[in-house]
Amino acid sequence: MQVFIVSMLVCAILILLLRSVAQRLDIVDRPGGRKQHGYSTPTVGGLAMFIAVLAALFIGDAVHGNVATLLGCAAVLVVLGVLDDKHGLSVSMRMMIQVFLVSVVIVGAGGEVTHLGAMFGRDIPLGMFAIPFSVIAFVGGINATNMIDGMDGMAGKMALITTLGVAAIFYLAGAVELLPLTWAMLGALVGFLLFNSRLFVKRAWVFMGDAGSMWLGLVLGWFMAQVTRGAVSAEPALVLWLFGIPLSDTLVVMARRLKRKQSPFAADRTHIHHVLEHAGLSVRRTVLVLSGVQMAMVGIGVIFYLMHAPAAVVFWSFVLLMAAYYYRLRNYQ
Repeated sequence: MQVFIVSMLVCAILILLLRSVAQRLDIVDRPGGRKQHGYSTPTVGGLAMFIAVLAALFIGDAVHGNVATLLGCAAVLVVLGVLDDKHGLSVSMRMMIQVFLVSVVIVGAGGEVTHLGAMFGRDIPLGMFAIPFSVIAFVGGINATNMIDGMDGMAGKMALITTLGVAAIFYLAGAVELLPLTWAMLGALVGFLLFNSRLFVKRAWVFMGDAGSMWLGLVLGWFMAQVTRGAVSAEPALVLWLFGIPLSDTLVVMARRLKRKQSPFAADRTHIHHVLEHAGLSVRRTVLVLSGVQMAMVGIGVIFYLMHAPAAVVFWSFVLLMAAYYYRLRNYQ
């Protein structure tokens, strides 16, 4: 609990201090184009969260081993994100750096996914494809987190709910060595949401920016890998439910883009939060609705873990849900 409180307080204090610095250095997100917010907003929330997590873990003497390697790579992503928020880096450059960093995490921080589980009746080992598959999964998770960051409080709440579910599974599995990082993450996310979510302020005082969404995606990806390993050793398909809305929305949006013969990475306003906004829901209500869905999906994942549900049930139920979601929105533009 000490780690949680320190992380939350440090994050909140840093946001208050960094907002004015960001304005002076022009590290802000301006409205216009696809961006519908009405004010220039500092994008230092991600930096504040990362420093808060690091400070809390140092105080708790929990920065060592795999966590130290993970946070080292996350620090590089924070710098990359700040540069991207400031100057707008090319997609190819971002992707190359992401691939390198996730490769380090996979090889050096225990982030490798070694099998797919028994979704077809028997376990499927990845063998020589384990590292390439893990790289694709990590990079996909990073960009899924980035893509869902389209409304005040959205990405923060999605990450918070996922981390709560992961923390519950770690606790139930007795993987106590993983809990300090989850507590630090939860504290930083709460501290950030105090100034980003419209539950607490009339409009966002700060955005997490790419500096936040990318390193959060990396850490969440590492959490997902730990769910399939060691003391937890859950079915890998459980990760689909724990990642919830960000993964589901990214898969469906990319499938629709490919159907229209567009780049799957092309920017548009067809994400689920845009769909609900176009349907007439306010930003606050949209975030609340999707947070509820995220809680339900993560909750199902935790229940599947407690029940030791067969991999085929975990996987194919998710596929069925995604098929229904895609069919419902297949022609949305």
